[in-house]
Amino acid sequence: MIRHFPRDVRPEWLDTLPAKDPRARRSRADLRRVNRIMGSLGTLRVALDTLSRNRTPTHIVELGAGDGSLMARLADQRAARWPGLQVSLLDMQPLVTPVTRAAIERQGWSVDVVCADVFTWLREAPKRADEIIVANLFVHHFDSARIKTLLAGIAARATAFVCCEPRRSRVALLGSHCLGALGCNDVTRHDAVASVHAGFRDQYLSEHWPRHSDWATEEKPTGLFLHRFIARRRSTG
Repeated sequence: MIRHFPRDVRPEWLDTLPAKDPRARRSRADLRRVNRIMGSLGTLRVALDTLSRNRTPTHIVELGAGDGSLMARLADQRAARWPGLQVSLLDMQPLVTPVTRAAIERQGWSVDVVCADVFTWLREAPKRADEIIVANLFVHHFDSARIKTLLAGIAARATAFVCCEPRRSRVALLGSHCLGALGCNDVTRHDAVASVHAGFRDQYLSEHWPRHSDWATEEKPTGLFLHRFIARRRSTG
């Protein structure tokens, strides 16, 4: 029996729908539930706790931040430990609502919502010291060549990078086909299957990370559905 299948990047419907489209809004609500089921926040939080063991983070950038709900939940859990954090939420569409922004700012974090193409931003945005870049269910959207470009751009400016991506496995694929039982709409059901086919396993992202001796990488599956990647500059401790 074939246990694994090759990576296949497929278009996802949510990326093509206008932000105010009712099906897009419903799918984003579905994704908030799916993220909880997958354990995205816990996986990201544990990775950031490890990275901040010797130094409190000052600036976090989330690529493909969507509606900002994941960062709002992180702020609720870590604002006391990381006071005064600067947060940049980057996405092609302006999806962060005033309510979500206010929820983050109430925790004492400042918020910068950036509507931009990620590759343009990586090339042109001013670099900041001690910048940590994170992504959740974002990197898998790109083919191999674009992933190399993306990771090179991140390595050129960040002190650390964490991403949580779909795990490319038979179990994850089965789970993606079951989302209809949770009431997820057609967009979410389609995109979940596409995401698993485009997901990661083994050391895929480590092999696409720039070959620099001052970087340490760690890559592994987390739970049944997630694949986690961490890159850290050795000089940051």
